[in-house]
Amino acid sequence: MKENKFLLVISGIASGCVQISIIIAMLVFHNITFNPTTNSSFSENGLKQELSFSEDSPDSRNKISEFFKNRQSSKSESSNTITIYNGITIDEGIKSNANINNKAVELTGSATSDRERAKILYTWVGSNIKYDNDKAEKVLYGSDNRQMPESGAICAFESKSGICFDKACLYVAMSRAIDLKVRLIGGQAFDGEQYVGHAWNQVYLNDENMWINVDPTFYDGGNYFDSNLFNNHNAEEIAGEW
Repeated sequence: MKENKFLLVISGIASGCVQISIIIAMLVFHNITFNPTTNSSFSENGLKQELSFSEDSPDSRNKISEFFKNRQSSKSESSNTITIYNGITIDEGIKSNANINNKAVELTGSATSDRERAKILYTWVGSNIKYDNDKAEKVLYGSDNRQMPESGAICAFESKSGICFDKACLYVAMSRAIDLKVRLIGGQAFDGEQYVGHAWNQVYLNDENMWINVDPTFYDGGNYFDSNLFNNHNAEEIAGEW
């Protein structure tokens, strides 16, 4: 009788150990399977949604491969009027005001090099302007330009939010305020899963005699200031240079 009780106890302990082992294995497997990678921050801030179309869409290639559209507004004009997909021109997008200009001067007042000034602006725009997922949806899927949300440097600065075009325009406006030569770039960027239409900047470091890449929209995803991460950015056009 004692032997039977002893066997039952041993059997119960063994069964309990097996169950615990199964539970632990399930927990570990869950973490391995569903734990996000470092690139997931791009999908969290909505970058995947911007100009990202399914392969089934008949015009997906055109919309993905061209962030900006170049349109000749008049035969007499020598330069193109560049219009972003929600109807705003580049010139409208990079418009500045006294608040933006003063902020740029204030931030960079103690900087001693172009690189330092450029990075201060990159850090400020990247950390203070939140990515607007709702706006990205409206711009991407809206069909009526008259109902599109405002875009550009001023609205991004005032609302502290925007999409990549807005952040890039604000970087242009702030750079111009402190006499940094700057570009607005359109092309493709890898968001961790796929290439999507994107806008970022290049800034000229006069004291180093070179252009460098700057992407304030990807700020939360890593060091996107003159780094090798730009190997995953494919520039397709210079939308403007100032």
